[in-house]
Amino acid sequence: MKIFDNTMEGIQRAMDIQFRRHAVLTSNVANAETPNYRAREMDFAGELQRAFGTPDNTVVKTDSRHLDIAESTMSHVTFDNSGAMGADGNNVDLDLTMGKISANGRAYDSAAGLLGQKFKMLRTFVRKGGY
Repeated sequence: MKIFDNTMEGIQRAMDIQFRRHAVLTSNVANAETPNYRAREMDFAGELQRAFGTPDNTVVKTDSRHLDIAESTMSHVTFDNSGAMGADGNNVDLDLTMGKISANGRAYDSAAGLLGQKFKMLRTFVRKGGY
């Protein structure tokens, strides 16, 4: 019998991705006054695809001098062009970024709540003596 099903692993992976996204977003806030800084964002869908082993396309390394991005462990961090470019070349929109941080925090809290419910169900199962 498998005690920990795929749901718990999926929730954990989602929480890991949300934690990394929080780091990217807070980096944007920290660099809001840095000249020529471009805001960054994490591609959540791409990260989930990679976490669950379902890549959206197959990348083939055709030359030994090319980087092997098919095996890359780098996050899907991209430039976020949703903010207007300032006179100093910085495009961090603090209001937009703080909203993203808030939404990301709520998603993380929801995932943690789901994980807590899974453990509560497991505890109930153990206390009741199984089947």
